[in-house]
Amino acid sequence: MALDLLVLGAGLALLLLLIATLLFGQNPLLARTPLPRLHRLLTQAAPSAAAAAARRLGGRRASSALAVASQLCCERSNPSVQVLFLVLLVGCYTLYFRTVFPMLPLPGLPAWHKYTGTASALLCLAFFLAAGFADPGTITPATAAAHAALYPPDGLWYPEKDCRTCGLPRPARSKHCRVCGRCIARIDHHCIWINRCVGLMNMRYFLGFLLSTTAVCLYGLILGAQAIWRDMALQGTWHTAFQLPDSGRLVYLSDSRRFTLRYIIAVYGPQAAATFFVGCCAFILLGFTSFQLTLLLSGLTTVELHRRKEVQLELGEAAARQAEEEEAAWLMARVDAALAGSRAACTPTDGPGSADARDTASSASATVGGQAPPCGGQRRQVKQRLAPPFDRGAWRNLSEVLFPHYHLRQAAAAAAREGGGGKKWA
Repeated sequence: MALDLLVLGAGLALLLLLIATLLFGQNPLLARTPLPRLHRLLTQAAPSAAAAAARRLGGRRASSALAVASQLCCERSNPSVQVLFLVLLVGCYTLYFRTVFPMLPLPGLPAWHKYTGTASALLCLAFFLAAGFADPGTITPATAAAHAALYPPDGLWYPEKDCRTCGLPRPARSKHCRVCGRCIARIDHHCIWINRCVGLMNMRYFLGFLLSTTAVCLYGLILGAQAIWRDMALQGTWHTAFQLPDSGRLVYLSDSRRFTLRYIIAVYGPQAAATFFVGCCAFILLGFTSFQLTLLLSGLTTVELHRRKEVQLELGEAAARQAEEEEAAWLMARVDAALAGSRAACTPTDGPGSADARDTASSASATVGGQAPPCGGQRRQVKQRLAPPFDRGAWRNLSEVLFPHYHLRQAAAAAAREGGGGKKWA
């Protein structure tokens, strides 16, 4: 029994590590942790090794079959991870229904937790289905103008351009998803758990899905732990003494954490496994939900979080080139001033205007155009903190996600009153 539970716990830990790696492996905030390496191992190194092994063992036919399977799983819409979530949700609820709910009621733990637990699981399922089947904000010829009015191109983060695949004008914050095969307005990321992009129109359902899943996992953690704890108190287990086989010494359960853990695994194995699993899920989901809410309230998306580094790099390179050009122009002007001073020094000292010429030459060699040498001849270091282009305040950012239709109508009406923002975006 203990060995089976140990194997089950190891399997659950590996599954949680896989989920955490897929969720946070590309998060820039975790760049110094092992997760990015694990993510590259799972998504790049492992597929490459599998392709090489297929070529060696099965030849061209096996390699082609593996490529087709990889394309179906990773580059096309695939409901396999959706099915996995449903299996996990239904499996955990079934385990609670068969092991934890029959323990209720307990002192301080009423029986109505059966119904609230069921309702929370159904709410989680409802948000999951809504996020998975709602339109994420597909840009069409009929909706492109409204989306462009809400998020017009700014020329830096989002230059004005057309989608090369759809052929439509691309509003700011939009992107063409190769998995979904369409342009999505205010795209955040493509979520494998709902098998759909998270965009302007379904972000509210996705947030509800995250919040409800986090809540139901926290609820399951507290309910399972309380049920085990209070049932042990009801049975008087904390005052039970065990005799050690080697020394014969009596040890009370409440005095030994090791014996307490072994007793819980032996007597409450399924309940402990379910509680441990939902507790780990709650920890992972709490971090991911907090990350998503922070981005949302800051006026950023996951795509823009990665895009900001690219824009900062582009601005830094442009600023470095400008600094080099300014420094080269200053040096050339100083050389010209020095040559002019040399010519002035060759004239007779008592000639008319010679003192003025020398004064002019010396002042020109000290400063060029009234400016001092750029940082003493050193290249300037340009550091800019790039503000999100569409950060309109926390409440407005949240409101645009919760009520997208209202804000689209308002933006379109405002653009119509102003006469449009140009022929291309009209």
